[in-house]
Amino acid sequence: MPRAVWLIVACAVTVVVTDILVQSSLLRFVRPVITEPADGAITEVPLSVHWEGVEPLTVTLTGSGLEQQLGPRHSPFELNRRLFPRPGQYRVTLTSPTFGRLIRAERLFHVTLPDNHDDATEKDAAEERDEKLDPLIAQLREERNRLATDKSTLAEDNRFLELDNQDLVEELDQLQSSSDQTAQRLAQVETQHAELLEEHLHVVQENQLLRMRLNSIPACTTWGYLSYPRPQNIPQTRRVVVVSNGRGDVFRSQPECILTRRNDPTAGSPCVCVGRVWDGRGLP
Repeated sequence: MPRAVWLIVACAVTVVVTDILVQSSLLRFVRPVITEPADGAITEVPLSVHWEGVEPLTVTLTGSGLEQQLGPRHSPFELNRRLFPRPGQYRVTLTSPTFGRLIRAERLFHVTLPDNHDDATEKDAAEERDEKLDPLIAQLREERNRLATDKSTLAEDNRFLELDNQDLVEELDQLQSSSDQTAQRLAQVETQHAELLEEHLHVVQENQLLRMRLNSIPACTTWGYLSYPRPQNIPQTRRVVVVSNGRGDVFRSQPECILTRRNDPTAGSPCVCVGRVWDGRGLP
């Protein structure tokens, strides 16, 4: 315990000696001192805030029901009219950005505003709005220029698309014309095919009828045998082919021929087929 007391005393002596040697107080680096405005002073705006001690400090302005954070500032700095919406008592508070309220100073003062403060406030508000609107206006102008460039590009693209569309329309017309011609040729081919099919069916029917007629024709229509009219002659007379009987009936079948041959003493051969087709005009 005595050692701690002696340490505190030594620190205090060191601070006093240092203040005397450098003609300044080290306590101001721990607790800055606001020199302007004076405590409880009645001031007009704009007003200047000045302090001695560490810099920069975070500034907070309180009054008229508002607490306005002004951020880090260096001494001195000015408070303009826009920060004071109405006359009355205000407090400015300085705190360390690093150590917070461990390093702190504040000052109370009263602000009076001139009669034209409302106009000035409106002017300042208008200037503030203009300052806020300037980046927006610049951004809008940039956006408008970009949109104009995009519009020009789109117009050029639209022109090329219209040209391509015209080419496609012409090609489509050509394809339509070619398709119509193809359809006409196809219709002609289908008509010819129908005609050929009808002819084919007619030919098939005729062929079937002919086959039926051919199937109805007998294999042999005329039968006969060889005959020697005078077999006793030497040499024998010329042989003849007998195809009918004494009444002139042609042998249409083999039995008819055999029946006549048995009674014919001049027969010289068996009955054979001597005519396979008979069209009513005689032997082929």
